[in-house]
Amino acid sequence: MKAEIQETDLQLVIQGKTLGSLTTNAMQIKSFVESILPNYDAANYNESNIEQAKKDKAALNKASKALNAKRLELEKEFMNPFTAFKETIGDTVKLIGDCSAKIDVVVKQSEQKYKDNKKAAIQKLFDGKGFSLVPFNKLFDEKWLNKTTKEKDINSDIDEKIAKIKDDIATLEAIGEDVDLLKSLYLDTLNLNSTIQYANTLKANREKVKAESKNVTAPIVQTQTIPEPEKETVIPASQAELYVRAFKVTGTREDIIALGDFMNGRGIKFEKIEI
Repeated sequence: MKAEIQETDLQLVIQGKTLGSLTTNAMQIKSFVESILPNYDAANYNESNIEQAKKDKAALNKASKALNAKRLELEKEFMNPFTAFKETIGDTVKLIGDCSAKIDVVVKQSEQKYKDNKKAAIQKLFDGKGFSLVPFNKLFDEKWLNKTTKEKDINSDIDEKIAKIKDDIATLEAIGEDVDLLKSLYLDTLNLNSTIQYANTLKANREKVKAESKNVTAPIVQTQTIPEPEKETVIPASQAELYVRAFKVTGTREDIIALGDFMNGRGIKFEKIEI
């Protein structure tokens, strides 16, 4: 039978412990220093006794350094047993962590394999819907890969997403203008609100251009005119004779739009000739 590590197996047992006990004259030294330091007040020194100031400063620093060195010596002596203990426990924890990390790789590989297989099954479920307006990954929801998420719930989610897309497309088709452009934008974003806002922007811009074109009064410059009679074709009509004349017009976009509006208003039939 394979030996296993249990938490209780790693319960640290203190088999012997003697807390450090140190008797020194540290408090007496502190009291002495507190009582003697007023003699070294900076106010006691000036240019007249600067050499004494230097001497006293050196003496204070030397005494302080010696006292602290002794403290470090005692600290190291006291800490040596605990330092060894700390290193042993640290090494043991690292051994366990390295082993656990290797097992974790196997666990994650297994979990990823499960997710890959489940995603493939969901893809097959989606493909069976015969819905091609939006690719599978655009509708995919990561929560579907949870082990607690059942297939019937996933199937219901997919149906709801597809139904919403179809409803949204119908809404866009009802707008009646720029439908292909709007549908393309929606299928890229799946955001009906932003698509409708864009449709409203297109409509507003179109109305601005139309209003501006009606205010344009610049003359249309004709770069070529064919006035010869032989180019005219008489077409009998009930009230007036109709004529056909071909010509090319050069002008701004607004000019061309205004010209078209004028001819439409007059009931003049015209067609675009590719040059």
